[in-house]
Amino acid sequence: MQTGDDREGICRPVTKQEPKAWYGVRTFYRWLTWEDRPYEERVVVFRARSLDDAIERAERESAEYAREGDFEVLDMVQAYRISDGDEEVGVGTEVFSQLHALDVPADEFLDRYDSGPAHTEIG
Repeated sequence: MQTGDDREGICRPVTKQEPKAWYGVRTFYRWLTWEDRPYEERVVVFRARSLDDAIERAERESAEYAREGDFEVLDMVQAYRISDGDEEVGVGTEVFSQLHALDVPADEFLDRYDSGPAHTEIG
């Protein structure tokens, strides 16, 4: 695609900014003040122009979240593109998915993934 500006035979490519897409970004923490210092994983939704932009936004949000809660931010971030451009995110939208390429029985996989009691609600 070119601009209409062809003065002196110069045609410049039109650069269109990528529309913002929705991303789910998974971050990991260690709680420093709770008994047994549990680990936490969160998935937070962001609008961003690219995967890298989503990760940068998540890292900033993650640092603020950790500062407010006295958590240690762990060095792993995983991002998942949810939708393109103007597509809406709503009820039933998958916000994160990860495939595990392991050749183990289902019970063994679930035992690995379920590492103990989970706090899923703040009471």
